[in-house]
Order: sequence, then structure tokens, then C-alpha cells
Amino acid sequence: MAVLAVISIAVIAVSVTAKTPVTLKMLRIDTGLEPKDYNLSGGDTITLATGVDYVNVDARPTDGAAIVKITGDGKTTPLVQGKNTLSIKVFSSDGKSSAEYKLYLIVPKLEGWCLANAELIKTIEQNWTDEQIYQMPGYADLGTYAADIKAHMSCFTDSLQKEITKNY
Repeated sequence: MAVLAVISIAVIAVSVTAKTPVTLKMLRIDTGLEPKDYNLSGGDTITLATGVDYVNVDARPTDGAAIVKITGDGKTTPLVQGKNTLSIKVFSSDGKSSAEYKLYLIVPKLEGWCLANAELIKTIEQNWTDEQIYQMPGYADLGTYAADIKAHMSCFTDSLQKEITKNY
């Protein structure tokens, strides 16, 4: 009888302290322009292109039964100019533990030329990302807007800035 009691106590102790993983096996952010995988420890800062109102988050937990809750993606909470916090919380399937991953989304502050040309910037960025920039009506060459882009680099994504700096 004493042996049975010891085994019962051990089983209860294991079930109280058992934890399932609260880690992510994959985290992908899609801004509509340049989808990118980010590290799983969080803390990344992502500068969004002009005109991006929300991001699509694909956060897959290591434990398929874990629950993932996302806030601050522009859908649940509107993005504002400046720094926004994107929070990905993973709750274990056994309900005993959780972890939070944070990323920071920077929405460019639109002033002056950037504000007045926000729609043009969004179109250029989208077509640059889709590799359609040379097929757009009136865009015989990216150089058509190279001077404007150079004069207002902060309005454009890093990849477009690099292309303009390198080739124009």
C-alpha cells in the first residue's frame, strides 16, 4: 500500500510541473513588399515601406497544440507613425507556461515630399519588390525617379536605396 501511495505522489508531482514548449519554430513577417524570416528571440526592428498599413505574421509554435496570440500587427491595433510593438505570445498546450516575442515596426514619419508623394512611393516600392518597375507605364527606367529617391532616401526601403545608390 505504501508503494502505491509513493507512485501516486510521483505522478501528481510530474503532472503539476510538466511543461510543453513555448518556442517558435518559424516566424515570418510579410509587409506586402519583402517577406522575411526573423530570429526567434525577437527584438528585431523592421522599418516598413511608405504606405504599409499592416503586416501578415506567420508564427508557428514548436508544439502544434500551443496557442499563439498576435497583437500590434496593424490589424488588431492600427499602426502609427514611429515605433510600434508587435507582440507574439505563445501559450503552452498544458496551460502552464508562456513566452513572448517582440518585434518593433517602424512606420516612416511622412512629412513634406514623402507625405505629398505617399501614393507614388507606395507604387514605386510595390513595383520594385515585384520586379515590375521597368514594366510600369511611364517608367522606362528606374532612373526616371532616381533624383527624387536620392533626395528623399528615408521615404524608401533599404533595398531600393541600395539599388539607387549603386546604379544611379
